[in-house]
Amino acid sequence: MPTEEEKQAERERVTRLSGFRVGWHDFQSEVAFDALKKRNDEYEARHGQQSALGRKTDEMIRMAAYIAMKNPVHMIQIHVHGAHKAGATAEELYDLINFVGDMAGGAARQMGMEAWRLTFRPELPPILRISDLG
Repeated sequence: MPTEEEKQAERERVTRLSGFRVGWHDFQSEVAFDALKKRNDEYEARHGQQSALGRKTDEMIRMAAYIAMKNPVHMIQIHVHGAHKAGATAEELYDLINFVGDMAGGAARQMGMEAWRLTFRPELPPILRISDLG
């Protein structure tokens, strides 16, 4: 049984390795500690020595895949943030979302753009809403 200090250390390791941590990681630290530790070990082995360009590309690919799969906005937003933190500009990410949206369809584009909006322009009205049914 892991100690509270060990659980906290793995949660902090997720954030350090990934650049983010979500509720799923906190949940795993409590109920499946060994799975979280294994995830961190594998992630560190695969991405630990990655260059800044490698991290940017990795995050942009993940973002594009999540958009194409129409994943929830918060999952896309994590990778929008990660790509930006790794050096991608807001404009590059906007263009990537449009590119993926051309292939994956309007719903995918809207999910991606909502993640972009939340990251860069949260003061704008939400995209995933009905404005007027007339």
